[in-house]
Amino acid sequence: MPPREHTPATPRVSDDVLTASAASDATPPATTGETVTVACKLPHGLRLRTFTMAETSEPVMGGGFRKVEVARPDPMTFVIHGAAVPKGVSAEHAIRGGYAITPGVPKDFWDKWLAQNADSDLVRSGLIFAHERSHYAEDEAKERRDVRSGLEPIDPSNPQARVRGVEKGVAA
Repeated sequence: MPPREHTPATPRVSDDVLTASAASDATPPATTGETVTVACKLPHGLRLRTFTMAETSEPVMGGGFRKVEVARPDPMTFVIHGAAVPKGVSAEHAIRGGYAITPGVPKDFWDKWLAQNADSDLVRSGLIFAHERSHYAEDEAKERRDVRSGLEPIDPSNPQARVRGVEKGVAA
């Protein structure tokens, strides 16, 4: 079966996925209003989305309807750069302390996303954070250089204890 081509009627998988590679089409920085600079330790970056709760009716077995709240995606998304860069290619964005720096994220968008994701491991473990001033974000990224995302490359000559079942010098 030949691969299905992308048309506007057939969305690609990446249109629905929350992650976005560093090479993907980045969201242009906001040029008006208050902005923040976001630092992200994930190698692939993120596509930030926010949601608005809306009340709707759903059918109930036996007849009738009940009111339920449903999260509806807001139209705006924002691509946050990832820290991974292909070997031999220089990064198109700043990387400090292993964090990719994304300037120009609208502050109101970031505040809403942060409120909706406050319990996320990404936020609680410090893999993503923001500051209103770019140099503050870069300074904090340098201070947090020892934070691990769990997605760091593995050194095959020293796989460490977190990789089980690998014996040094044994070929598969």
